[in-house]
Amino acid sequence: MMRYSVLIIILFTFLIIGCTPKPIDIQVDSAPSKMVVFSHAIPNNIIIVSLTKSFSALDGIKEDDYETMLLSGATVQVTVDGQVYDFYELNPGFYASYTSVIGNANSFELQAIHQGDTITSKTSTSKPVYFDNIIPIVDKGVSDTTVSLQLNFTDDLNEENFYMINVYRKNESNDSEFDNVNYFGNGSNLLERTILLSDLEFNSKYDEKIVFDGLKHDDSIAVTLSNISKNYYNYLVLRNESGSLYNQLNLEPLNYPTNVVNGYGFFNAHIPDIYFDDLSLY
Repeated sequence: MMRYSVLIIILFTFLIIGCTPKPIDIQVDSAPSKMVVFSHAIPNNIIIVSLTKSFSALDGIKEDDYETMLLSGATVQVTVDGQVYDFYELNPGFYASYTSVIGNANSFELQAIHQGDTITSKTSTSKPVYFDNIIPIVDKGVSDTTVSLQLNFTDDLNEENFYMINVYRKNESNDSEFDNVNYFGNGSNLLERTILLSDLEFNSKYDEKIVFDGLKHDDSIAVTLSNISKNYYNYLVLRNESGSLYNQLNLEPLNYPTNVVNGYGFFNAHIPDIYFDDLSLY
């Protein structure tokens, strides 16, 4: 009986091997490399544009290689309400306007040229929205201090809106060479958190108390509120879900929504309401 059992097992094994298809070599071409745009455009402030090149996840790029994706030596111009602004290279792959952009600007057109490749993009500012109230709350315990912000603003019910709230704190060490923003001086702005909201998530009035683990009782903070486009909102949601900068670059950029012609990424402009405070006063 044992002999028959062994024979059955052997025959069954050969049957499985015989039914297993031979491996087929599959070649998948990488998506063509294109310029990728990240930007920070705020009227009454300089505009920052960063340029990288896309690559496929099939290319095997490592995290240490991300600096090689930065595109240096590009020619970058932004036309703001008909006035052309030439940009200079602030750091490899990062370009900034020489002067502040006109206040109350509405239309923005980007053109970037790098080694014969040209990308263009157009964007416009959405109707600004303003905080009704911001109340810092500093709860000082025996062994720990909790910092919260009570944020309140009113949504325009006549149209669909998407919002971005950014909370920055001042970095006393000033250990970075440049920022996308300049609220506390170059190199001293640390983004604590970005909150993305659709007005479908609340009824006309946004009123939330938000705890910030990274804020301390003596921090100086800047809180901004911007009305942004639906496409830019969707783009930011996908970027946030991807995690680190390396993960963002390593994902196929063609999966992101884009407003860039002949490239990837997103060129945007918005008019933020900006609130400053010193938490040591509470």
